[in-house]
Amino acid sequence: MSMTHLDHRPDRHADKDLSDLKDLSGICSAFQKAKADKAQRAHLPLQKNIVQKKRSFSKMRQILDVLSLMPHGGPNICNITVTNVCNAACDFCGYSRDKQLISERKWMDFDRLCRALDSLYRRGVRYLTFSGGEPTLHPNMPEMVAYAVSLGMRPSVVTNGFTLTEARIAELAQAGLKTMFISIDAPKAEDHEKNRGLKGVFGRIAHANTLLKRYGIKTVASVTVNKLIDDFEHLATTLKELGFETVTFTYPKRDLNSSSLVFSDSSSLIDYSEDEMVQALENVQTLKKHFPVLNPAESLREIIRLTKKEKQYFPCYGGYKYFWLDIDFNIYRCDFWATPMGPVEDFETMAFIRDDCQMCNSVCYRDSSVFLHFPVSIGDALRATARGRFDKAFMALAQKTNWRSLKSLISEWRTLKKLARTES
Repeated sequence: MSMTHLDHRPDRHADKDLSDLKDLSGICSAFQKAKADKAQRAHLPLQKNIVQKKRSFSKMRQILDVLSLMPHGGPNICNITVTNVCNAACDFCGYSRDKQLISERKWMDFDRLCRALDSLYRRGVRYLTFSGGEPTLHPNMPEMVAYAVSLGMRPSVVTNGFTLTEARIAELAQAGLKTMFISIDAPKAEDHEKNRGLKGVFGRIAHANTLLKRYGIKTVASVTVNKLIDDFEHLATTLKELGFETVTFTYPKRDLNSSSLVFSDSSSLIDYSEDEMVQALENVQTLKKHFPVLNPAESLREIIRLTKKEKQYFPCYGGYKYFWLDIDFNIYRCDFWATPMGPVEDFETMAFIRDDCQMCNSVCYRDSSVFLHFPVSIGDALRATARGRFDKAFMALAQKTNWRSLKSLISEWRTLKKLARTES
Protein backbone atom coordinates (compact mmCIF):
# COMPACT_ATOMS: atom_id res chain seq x y z
CA MET A 1 0.00 0.00 0.00
CA SER A 2 2.77 2.32 0.96
CA MET A 3 4.79 1.73 -2.21
CA THR A 4 1.79 2.12 -4.43
CA HIS A 5 1.02 5.40 -2.75
CA LEU A 6 4.58 6.60 -3.14
CA ASP A 7 4.70 5.66 -6.83
CA HIS A 8 1.75 7.92 -7.58
CA ARG A 9 2.85 10.80 -5.41
CA PRO A 10 3.98 13.92 -7.27
CA ASP A 11 7.77 14.15 -7.34
CA ARG A 12 8.67 17.63 -6.07
CA HIS A 13 12.30 17.22 -7.13
CA ALA A 14 11.21 16.31 -10.66
CA ASP A 15 9.01 19.42 -10.80
CA LYS A 16 11.91 21.52 -9.63
CA ASP A 17 14.17 19.99 -12.27
CA LEU A 18 11.54 20.68 -14.94
CA SER A 19 11.18 24.23 -13.69
CA ASP A 20 14.94 24.68 -13.84
CA LEU A 21 14.97 23.35 -17.41
CA LYS A 22 12.23 25.81 -18.40
CA ASP A 23 14.18 28.64 -16.81
CA LEU A 24 17.33 27.55 -18.58
CA SER A 25 15.43 27.28 -21.87
CA GLY A 26 14.08 30.79 -21.37
CA ILE A 27 17.55 32.09 -20.61
CA CYS A 28 18.92 30.41 -23.74
CA SER A 29 16.09 31.81 -25.84
CA ALA A 30 16.67 35.27 -24.44
CA PHE A 31 20.41 34.91 -25.07
CA GLN A 32 19.80 33.82 -28.67
CA LYS A 33 17.36 36.68 -29.21
CA ALA A 34 19.82 39.20 -27.75
CA LYS A 35 22.54 37.78 -29.98
CA ALA A 36 20.27 38.05 -33.03
CA ASP A 37 19.25 41.60 -32.11
CA LYS A 38 22.90 42.56 -31.71
CA ALA A 39 23.70 41.10 -35.13
CA GLN A 40 20.76 42.96 -36.65
CA ARG A 41 21.86 46.22 -35.03
CA ALA A 42 25.34 45.64 -36.39
CA HIS A 43 23.86 45.54 -39.89
CA LEU A 44 21.67 48.61 -39.41
CA PRO A 45 24.42 51.17 -40.15
CA LEU A 46 25.24 49.27 -43.34
CA GLN A 47 21.57 49.08 -44.37
CA LYS A 48 21.07 52.74 -43.53
CA ASN A 49 24.16 53.62 -45.53
CA ILE A 50 22.84 51.68 -48.54
CA VAL A 51 19.46 53.46 -48.34
CA GLN A 52 21.18 56.84 -48.06
CA LYS A 53 23.38 56.05 -51.07
CA LYS A 54 20.31 55.03 -53.10
CA ARG A 55 18.56 58.25 -52.15
CA SER A 56 21.65 60.30 -52.98
CA PHE A 57 21.88 58.56 -56.35
CA SER A 58 18.18 59.22 -57.01
CA LYS A 59 18.55 62.89 -56.08
CA MET A 60 21.62 63.22 -58.29
CA ARG A 61 19.78 61.57 -61.18
CA GLN A 62 16.88 64.00 -60.74
CA ILE A 63 19.24 66.99 -60.59
CA LEU A 64 20.98 65.86 -63.80
CA ASP A 65 17.60 65.34 -65.47
CA VAL A 66 16.44 68.85 -64.48
CA LEU A 67 19.72 70.36 -65.70
CA SER A 68 19.33 68.59 -69.05
CA LEU A 69 15.89 70.21 -69.42
CA MET A 70 16.98 73.73 -68.40
CA PRO A 71 17.63 74.92 -72.00
CA HIS A 72 13.89 74.38 -72.45
CA GLY A 73 12.92 76.07 -69.19
CA GLY A 74 13.01 72.98 -66.97
CA PRO A 75 10.51 70.12 -66.62
CA ASN A 76 7.04 70.28 -68.17
CA ILE A 77 3.71 69.55 -66.47
CA CYS A 78 0.51 67.87 -67.67
CA ASN A 79 -2.98 67.51 -66.20
CA ILE A 80 -4.75 64.33 -67.26
CA THR A 81 -8.50 63.69 -67.07
CA VAL A 82 -8.77 59.91 -66.64
CA THR A 83 -12.58 59.70 -66.36
CA ASN A 84 -15.65 61.90 -66.66
CA VAL A 85 -17.48 59.84 -64.02
CA CYS A 86 -17.93 61.32 -60.55
CA ASN A 87 -19.64 60.16 -57.37
CA ALA A 88 -20.14 63.71 -56.05
CA ALA A 89 -22.79 66.33 -56.79
CA CYS A 90 -20.84 69.59 -56.52
CA ASP A 91 -22.92 72.62 -57.39
CA PHE A 92 -20.09 74.42 -59.19
CA CYS A 93 -18.83 71.50 -61.33
CA GLY A 94 -20.22 70.10 -64.57
CA TYR A 95 -19.05 66.57 -63.74
CA SER A 96 -21.66 66.48 -60.94
CA ARG A 97 -23.58 63.21 -60.94
CA ASP A 98 -26.85 65.19 -60.75
CA LYS A 99 -26.37 67.57 -63.68
CA GLN A 100 -26.61 64.96 -66.43
CA LEU A 101 -24.21 66.85 -68.69
CA ILE A 102 -22.33 63.64 -69.54
CA SER A 103 -23.87 61.75 -72.43
CA GLU A 104 -21.33 58.89 -72.30
CA ARG A 105 -19.41 57.60 -69.28
CA LYS A 106 -15.76 57.32 -70.24
CA TRP A 107 -12.61 55.79 -68.77
CA MET A 108 -9.15 56.32 -70.23
CA ASP A 109 -7.73 53.20 -71.82
CA PHE A 110 -4.77 52.11 -69.71
CA ASP A 111 -2.57 50.78 -72.52
CA ARG A 112 -3.06 53.88 -74.62
CA LEU A 113 -2.33 56.07 -71.61
CA CYS A 114 0.97 54.24 -71.04
CA ARG A 115 1.98 55.00 -74.62
CA ALA A 116 0.90 58.61 -74.07
CA LEU A 117 3.03 58.87 -70.93
CA ASP A 118 6.02 57.61 -72.93
CA SER A 119 5.53 60.46 -75.39
CA LEU A 120 4.99 63.04 -72.66
CA TYR A 121 8.17 61.95 -70.90
CA ARG A 122 10.26 62.15 -74.06
CA ARG A 123 9.07 65.73 -74.55
CA GLY A 124 10.10 66.81 -71.07
CA VAL A 125 6.97 66.22 -68.96
CA ARG A 126 7.96 65.18 -65.45
CA TYR A 127 4.94 66.19 -63.34
CA LEU A 128 1.41 64.86 -63.75
CA THR A 129 -1.93 65.45 -62.09
CA PHE A 130 -4.56 62.74 -62.51
CA SER A 131 -8.04 64.21 -62.23
CA GLY A 132 -11.62 63.63 -63.35
CA GLY A 133 -14.47 63.35 -62.64
CA GLU A 134 -13.28 61.38 -59.66
CA PRO A 135 -9.99 59.72 -60.72
CA THR A 136 -9.94 57.14 -57.92
CA LEU A 137 -13.00 55.53 -59.51
CA HIS A 138 -10.83 54.47 -62.45
CA PRO A 139 -10.09 50.76 -62.03
CA ASN A 140 -6.48 51.23 -63.21
CA MET A 141 -5.57 54.24 -61.08
CA PRO A 142 -2.82 52.47 -59.09
CA GLU A 143 -1.34 51.03 -62.30
CA MET A 144 -1.36 54.49 -63.92
CA VAL A 145 0.54 55.91 -60.97
CA ALA A 146 3.00 53.02 -60.98
CA TYR A 147 3.73 53.37 -64.69
CA ALA A 148 4.30 57.11 -64.41
CA VAL A 149 6.66 56.57 -61.46
CA SER A 150 8.56 53.90 -63.39
CA LEU A 151 9.31 56.49 -66.08
CA GLY A 152 10.69 58.95 -63.55
CA MET A 153 7.61 61.16 -63.36
CA ARG A 154 6.00 62.60 -60.22
CA PRO A 155 2.23 61.94 -60.40
CA SER A 156 -0.36 63.43 -58.07
CA VAL A 157 -4.07 62.69 -57.73
CA VAL A 158 -6.97 65.09 -57.14
CA THR A 159 -9.85 63.47 -55.24
CA ASN A 160 -12.92 64.25 -53.17
CA GLY A 161 -11.64 61.70 -50.63
CA PHE A 162 -14.76 59.56 -50.37
CA THR A 163 -13.15 56.40 -51.77
CA LEU A 164 -9.99 56.60 -49.64
CA THR A 165 -10.14 53.35 -47.71
CA GLU A 166 -6.94 51.99 -46.21
CA ALA A 167 -6.80 49.33 -48.92
CA ARG A 168 -7.02 51.95 -51.65
CA ILE A 169 -4.42 54.16 -49.96
CA ALA A 170 -2.06 51.18 -49.58
CA GLU A 171 -2.42 50.40 -53.30
CA LEU A 172 -1.59 53.97 -54.29
CA ALA A 173 1.33 54.16 -51.87
CA GLN A 174 2.73 50.89 -53.16
CA ALA A 175 2.39 52.27 -56.70
CA GLY A 176 4.62 55.17 -55.69
CA LEU A 177 2.15 58.02 -55.14
CA LYS A 178 3.65 60.81 -53.01
CA THR A 179 1.17 63.70 -53.40
CA MET A 180 -2.61 63.91 -53.18
CA PHE A 181 -4.91 66.92 -53.46
CA ILE A 182 -8.19 66.53 -51.53
CA SER A 183 -11.10 68.87 -52.21
CA ILE A 184 -12.59 70.96 -49.40
CA ASP A 185 -15.45 73.40 -50.08
CA ALA A 186 -16.30 74.89 -46.69
CA PRO A 187 -15.12 75.24 -43.09
CA LYS A 188 -18.30 73.53 -41.85
CA ALA A 189 -18.73 69.79 -42.40
CA GLU A 190 -22.46 70.05 -43.06
CA ASP A 191 -21.96 72.70 -45.78
CA HIS A 192 -19.20 70.75 -47.48
CA GLU A 193 -21.10 67.45 -47.40
CA LYS A 194 -24.31 69.06 -48.67
CA ASN A 195 -22.49 70.61 -51.63
CA ARG A 196 -20.67 67.37 -52.39
CA GLY A 197 -23.67 65.14 -51.82
CA LEU A 198 -21.37 62.81 -49.89
CA LYS A 199 -22.56 62.20 -46.35
CA GLY A 200 -19.75 61.52 -43.91
CA VAL A 201 -16.97 62.55 -46.28
CA PHE A 202 -15.46 65.01 -43.77
CA GLY A 203 -14.79 62.18 -41.35
CA ARG A 204 -13.42 60.01 -44.12
CA ILE A 205 -11.00 62.77 -45.13
CA ALA A 206 -9.76 63.19 -41.56
CA HIS A 207 -9.19 59.44 -41.23
CA ALA A 208 -7.59 59.26 -44.68
CA ASN A 209 -5.15 62.04 -43.79
CA THR A 210 -3.92 60.02 -40.82
CA LEU A 211 -3.42 56.96 -43.04
CA LEU A 212 -1.87 58.91 -45.89
CA LYS A 213 0.78 60.37 -43.58
CA ARG A 214 1.51 56.88 -42.30
CA TYR A 215 2.04 55.74 -45.89
CA GLY A 216 4.24 58.72 -46.74
CA ILE A 217 1.80 60.51 -49.04
CA LYS A 218 1.69 64.30 -48.65
CA THR A 219 -1.77 65.83 -48.85
CA VAL A 220 -2.77 69.32 -49.91
CA ALA A 221 -6.27 70.71 -49.39
CA SER A 222 -7.69 71.92 -52.71
CA VAL A 223 -10.26 74.66 -52.11
CA THR A 224 -12.33 76.37 -54.79
CA VAL A 225 -12.99 79.99 -53.84
CA ASN A 226 -16.74 79.98 -53.24
CA LYS A 227 -19.41 81.57 -51.04
CA LEU A 228 -19.58 78.68 -48.59
CA ILE A 229 -16.36 80.10 -47.14
CA ASP A 230 -17.59 82.94 -44.98
CA ASP A 231 -14.51 83.01 -42.76
CA PHE A 232 -11.05 82.12 -44.06
CA GLU A 233 -9.58 81.91 -40.56
CA HIS A 234 -12.27 79.38 -39.67
CA LEU A 235 -11.33 77.49 -42.83
CA ALA A 236 -7.69 77.34 -41.71
CA THR A 237 -8.75 75.94 -38.33
CA THR A 238 -10.86 73.28 -40.05
CA LEU A 239 -8.01 72.30 -42.37
CA LYS A 240 -5.72 71.80 -39.38
CA GLU A 241 -8.35 69.67 -37.64
CA LEU A 242 -8.68 67.54 -40.78
CA GLY A 243 -4.91 67.00 -40.82
CA PHE A 244 -3.85 69.32 -43.63
CA GLU A 245 -0.62 71.32 -43.48
CA THR A 246 -0.98 73.08 -46.85
CA VAL A 247 -3.80 74.46 -48.98
CA THR A 248 -4.08 75.56 -52.58
CA PHE A 249 -6.99 77.65 -53.84
CA THR A 250 -8.56 77.28 -57.26
CA TYR A 251 -10.28 80.25 -58.83
CA PRO A 252 -13.94 79.78 -59.79
CA LYS A 253 -14.71 79.11 -63.44
CA ARG A 254 -17.97 80.28 -64.96
CA ASP A 255 -17.24 78.97 -68.44
CA LEU A 256 -14.71 76.92 -70.42
CA ASN A 257 -14.34 76.41 -74.16
CA SER A 258 -12.73 72.94 -74.15
CA SER A 259 -14.23 69.53 -73.43
CA SER A 260 -13.60 70.00 -69.70
CA LEU A 261 -16.64 70.33 -67.44
CA VAL A 262 -14.82 71.77 -64.40
CA PHE A 263 -17.01 74.89 -64.40
CA SER A 264 -20.56 76.09 -63.83
CA ASP A 265 -22.39 78.97 -65.47
CA SER A 266 -25.34 78.62 -63.10
CA SER A 267 -23.94 78.06 -59.60
CA SER A 268 -24.74 80.85 -57.16
CA LEU A 269 -21.78 79.69 -55.03
CA ILE A 270 -19.27 81.13 -57.52
CA ASP A 271 -21.35 84.03 -58.85
CA TYR A 272 -19.09 86.88 -57.72
CA SER A 273 -19.13 90.54 -58.60
CA GLU A 274 -15.75 92.07 -59.40
CA ASP A 275 -15.48 93.59 -55.93
CA GLU A 276 -16.52 90.35 -54.23
CA MET A 277 -13.93 88.36 -56.19
CA VAL A 278 -11.17 90.83 -55.36
CA GLN A 279 -12.12 90.69 -51.68
CA ALA A 280 -12.05 86.88 -51.68
CA LEU A 281 -8.58 86.87 -53.28
CA GLU A 282 -7.36 89.43 -50.75
CA ASN A 283 -8.66 87.14 -48.00
CA VAL A 284 -6.49 84.38 -49.43
CA GLN A 285 -3.52 86.75 -49.39
CA THR A 286 -4.16 87.50 -45.72
CA LEU A 287 -4.49 83.79 -44.92
CA LYS A 288 -0.97 83.21 -46.29
CA LYS A 289 0.35 85.02 -43.21
CA HIS A 290 -1.16 82.40 -40.88
CA PHE A 291 -1.38 79.15 -42.86
CA PRO A 292 0.74 77.65 -45.67
CA VAL A 293 -1.00 78.61 -48.94
CA LEU A 294 0.64 77.19 -52.06
CA ASN A 295 -0.67 79.89 -54.41
CA PRO A 296 2.21 82.37 -54.82
CA ALA A 297 1.49 85.92 -53.71
CA GLU A 298 2.52 87.17 -57.15
CA SER A 299 -0.09 84.98 -58.79
CA LEU A 300 -2.81 86.18 -56.43
CA ARG A 301 -1.90 89.77 -57.29
CA GLU A 302 -1.94 88.84 -60.98
CA ILE A 303 -5.44 87.32 -60.77
CA ILE A 304 -6.63 90.41 -58.92
CA ARG A 305 -5.27 92.50 -61.80
CA LEU A 306 -7.05 90.19 -64.26
CA THR A 307 -10.30 90.53 -62.31
CA LYS A 308 -9.98 94.33 -62.28
CA LYS A 309 -8.99 94.34 -65.97
CA GLU A 310 -5.64 95.92 -65.19
CA LYS A 311 -2.27 95.30 -66.82
CA GLN A 312 -0.81 91.88 -66.04
CA TYR A 313 2.90 91.04 -65.89
CA PHE A 314 3.31 87.27 -66.12
CA PRO A 315 2.58 85.41 -69.38
CA CYS A 316 0.87 82.06 -69.09
CA TYR A 317 2.92 79.09 -70.29
CA GLY A 318 -0.04 76.87 -71.11
CA GLY A 319 0.91 75.14 -74.36
CA TYR A 320 4.61 75.72 -73.76
CA LYS A 321 5.38 74.27 -70.32
CA TYR A 322 1.96 73.15 -69.08
CA PHE A 323 -0.58 70.97 -70.92
CA TRP A 324 -3.90 69.26 -70.49
CA LEU A 325 -4.70 65.78 -71.83
CA ASP A 326 -8.44 65.25 -72.08
CA ILE A 327 -10.27 61.96 -71.78
CA ASP A 328 -10.24 61.51 -75.57
CA PHE A 329 -6.41 61.80 -75.61
CA ASN A 330 -6.36 65.27 -77.12
CA ILE A 331 -3.63 67.65 -75.96
CA TYR A 332 -4.76 71.19 -75.13
CA ARG A 333 -2.69 74.16 -74.07
CA CYS A 334 -5.16 74.48 -71.19
CA ASP A 335 -8.79 73.68 -70.39
CA PHE A 336 -9.93 77.19 -71.41
CA TRP A 337 -9.12 76.79 -75.12
CA ALA A 338 -11.64 75.36 -77.60
CA THR A 339 -9.12 73.97 -80.08
CA PRO A 340 -6.76 71.15 -79.10
CA MET A 341 -3.13 71.22 -80.15
CA GLY A 342 -3.60 67.72 -81.53
CA PRO A 343 -3.78 64.06 -80.50
CA VAL A 344 -1.28 62.98 -77.87
CA GLU A 345 0.33 60.63 -80.39
CA ASP A 346 1.64 63.76 -82.15
CA PHE A 347 2.95 65.37 -78.97
CA GLU A 348 6.61 64.62 -79.67
CA THR A 349 6.55 66.54 -82.95
CA MET A 350 3.86 69.19 -82.42
CA ALA A 351 4.85 72.85 -82.17
CA PHE A 352 4.51 74.26 -78.68
CA ILE A 353 2.69 77.57 -78.19
CA ARG A 354 4.16 80.64 -76.54
CA ASP A 355 2.10 83.74 -77.19
CA ASP A 356 2.05 85.48 -73.78
CA CYS A 357 -1.60 84.61 -73.18
CA GLN A 358 -3.25 86.19 -70.11
CA MET A 359 -6.91 85.53 -70.87
CA CYS A 360 -8.16 83.27 -68.06
CA ASN A 361 -7.82 82.44 -64.37
CA SER A 362 -7.09 78.70 -64.67
CA VAL A 363 -5.14 78.27 -61.46
CA CYS A 364 -2.90 75.36 -62.46
CA TYR A 365 -1.55 77.26 -65.43
CA ARG A 366 -1.44 80.78 -63.97
CA ASP A 367 0.14 79.83 -60.63
CA SER A 368 2.66 77.51 -62.25
CA SER A 369 3.56 80.15 -64.80
CA VAL A 370 4.70 82.45 -61.99
CA PHE A 371 6.93 79.69 -60.62
CA LEU A 372 8.14 78.73 -64.11
CA HIS A 373 8.87 82.26 -65.29
CA PHE A 374 12.43 82.42 -63.92
CA PRO A 375 13.44 78.92 -65.16
CA VAL A 376 11.98 79.74 -68.60
CA SER A 377 14.08 82.91 -68.69
CA ILE A 378 17.17 80.87 -67.82
CA GLY A 379 16.33 78.54 -70.69
CA ASP A 380 15.94 81.52 -73.05
CA ALA A 381 19.32 82.86 -71.91
CA LEU A 382 21.04 79.49 -72.39
CA ARG A 383 19.71 79.11 -75.93
CA ALA A 384 20.63 82.70 -76.79
CA THR A 385 24.14 82.15 -75.42
CA ALA A 386 24.51 78.99 -77.50
CA ARG A 387 23.73 81.10 -80.60
CA GLY A 388 26.22 83.74 -79.55
CA ARG A 389 23.45 86.26 -78.81
CA PHE A 390 24.72 87.51 -75.48
CA ASP A 391 22.54 90.61 -75.72
CA LYS A 392 19.42 88.42 -75.92
CA ALA A 393 20.67 86.35 -73.01
CA PHE A 394 21.14 89.47 -70.90
CA MET A 395 17.69 90.78 -71.80
CA ALA A 396 16.09 87.43 -70.90
CA LEU A 397 17.66 87.50 -67.43
CA ALA A 398 17.21 91.23 -66.80
CA GLN A 399 13.39 91.16 -66.75
CA LYS A 400 12.01 92.49 -63.46
CA THR A 401 9.44 89.71 -63.41
CA ASN A 402 12.29 87.18 -63.03
CA TRP A 403 13.04 88.41 -59.55
CA ARG A 404 9.36 88.28 -58.61
CA SER A 405 9.27 84.71 -59.88
CA LEU A 406 12.45 83.83 -57.99
CA LYS A 407 11.02 85.37 -54.82
CA SER A 408 7.90 83.19 -55.22
CA LEU A 409 10.05 80.08 -55.63
CA ILE A 410 12.04 80.92 -52.52
CA SER A 411 8.94 81.75 -50.47
CA GLU A 412 7.20 78.47 -51.31
CA TRP A 413 10.36 76.35 -51.61
CA ARG A 414 9.75 74.23 -48.53
CA THR A 415 6.44 72.93 -49.90
CA LEU A 416 7.51 72.86 -53.54
CA LYS A 417 10.55 70.75 -52.70
CA LYS A 418 8.34 68.05 -51.16
CA LEU A 419 5.94 68.12 -54.11
CA ALA A 420 8.69 68.18 -56.75
CA ARG A 421 10.70 65.09 -55.87
CA THR A 422 10.38 62.47 -58.60
CA GLU A 423 12.23 59.89 -56.49
CA SER A 424 11.44 58.58 -53.01
